[in-house]
Amino acid sequence: VIRNLTPNYDHRFIFICKRDHYEKFKLGSMLSLVAPNCKVVVLDTHTSGAAATVLLAKEYINDQNPFMFAASDQYIDFNISDFLNAAQETGLDGLIMTFQSAHPKWSFAKVGKDGMVMETAEKNPISNHASVGIYYFKTGSDFVTSAESMIKKDIRTNNEFYVCPTYNEMILNDKKINIYEIPANKMYSWNTPEDLEAFLQAPANLSILS
Repeated sequence: VIRNLTPNYDHRFIFICKRDHYEKFKLGSMLSLVAPNCKVVVLDTHTSGAAATVLLAKEYINDQNPFMFAASDQYIDFNISDFLNAAQETGLDGLIMTFQSAHPKWSFAKVGKDGMVMETAEKNPISNHASVGIYYFKTGSDFVTSAESMIKKDIRTNNEFYVCPTYNEMILNDKKINIYEIPANKMYSWNTPEDLEAFLQAPANLSILS
């Protein structure tokens, strides 16, 4: 996943790890080897959702640098630099990587007549633009401000604060958000043990892991 998400220009990885995983698997030293100059935030308690978890790294992302969020349970057969280049070349405030699906297990983005995202939703197919789980923000501070606003308003799904709905707060502030669609067969979810097992049983996909 780290290799998959490494762009071809200057960057820094920030990992948020549960303490028991951090200690059991020696993640501090391991992550430093595979992602030099990374920062690691150790999580001691359960949070109220992914957006709240990311805010634990606020000291590293609350600035004017571009920020990309990704979970560690997906793989894209796609060059992440193309996604980031598209975001920065167009000057967008946010970019959501999507694929075609209407399954309610995903997050979704609804696009208006002007081609910009007009609404996002979690576990609710308001469109067929499902989120891969990779999100770009023009500045880290945009994410921090929007996530904190969402949490202050107590906007939850299944009692959790998710990342995708933070874009709604940005849209309310006239920020420009768009989608970047990749073919559905280029996105592999490893969200559950069953998803991973199905992937590993597909011989054509094994080259991805080589």
